[in-house]
Amino acid sequence: MKVLFICRQKTKTNISPFVKSQALSLQNEGLTVDFFLIKKSGVFGYLRSIFELNSFTKKKDYDIYHAHYSFSGYVASFARKKPLIVSLLGTDVIQSSFSRLILRIISNIFHWKHIIVKSDEMKNLLKINKIEVVPNGVDFNTFYPINKKKARLILNWDLNEKIILFNGSKSNPIKNYKLAYNARNLCDQKIKIVEIKNLNQEELNLYYNACDLFLSTSHWEGSPNTIKEAMACNTNIVSTNVGDVNYLFGKEKYNHVCPFDPGIISSAINQSLIVKKDSNEGRQRLIQLSLQSTDVARKIINLYQKLWKEKSKV
Repeated sequence: MKVLFICRQKTKTNISPFVKSQALSLQNEGLTVDFFLIKKSGVFGYLRSIFELNSFTKKKDYDIYHAHYSFSGYVASFARKKPLIVSLLGTDVIQSSFSRLILRIISNIFHWKHIIVKSDEMKNLLKINKIEVVPNGVDFNTFYPINKKKARLILNWDLNEKIILFNGSKSNPIKNYKLAYNARNLCDQKIKIVEIKNLNQEELNLYYNACDLFLSTSHWEGSPNTIKEAMACNTNIVSTNVGDVNYLFGKEKYNHVCPFDPGIISSAINQSLIVKKDSNEGRQRLIQLSLQSTDVARKIINLYQKLWKEKSKV
């Protein structure tokens, strides 16, 4: 089966790491996955991409077109690419009722075969038929536990310093750094906050393992990849109650879900800092949920095969 992924090109990493990881997991299951990259943003960038996509596909036919993010789906729709599956990642659904309205209109006009969302919250907000909840999986070969001391020595971090790893860039308003900063200042001890910014996958794995705690104070998320990556490293986590975080944590007692209250978050941080990382069983929890990348790949392949059979009957 030949699949074309349609997605935005990132400035430094070229392709979003989780999209690239999903493609690799599908390739490992025997599928052919190519990429069409939307290189320019803005109205004219996306309009030009419609013609570029049609030109790109003149030379090769695909069984499935799979767009990632809403605007990539719009490009594929206006280019008349079928059968089309669109994966929505969170912000394009949760942030705005207007964006949800546009999604409903476009998906109906162009008869999107299926929409993949990352959480039940996204599904309930969209209220569109043919929605599949398929959270992104985690590559356990990329994200795995490492001794904290070893990880800190590699990164040249102070072995005695208390370090919180923050979920993203401090300048990203969605990540809500102000809440993290205020909660940190209420803690019982001096703590350094390190942001996730411009890291490759190998570096990110070291950061998860070297920190004392992973902190997410986002205003909203779908099914946050960073939470699952930290869980795969058995890192202690404190998170606001967004997306499917409650479901991901389950009864894992060393990970905390908190309201948007700096006092409650600081209390959870204090509790987490006295727990040894070896006690956390986040990785095992992901295995129970079948959120390894190979399990997720098989769910997506089943969806592809269903569409392929429908296409063959036409």
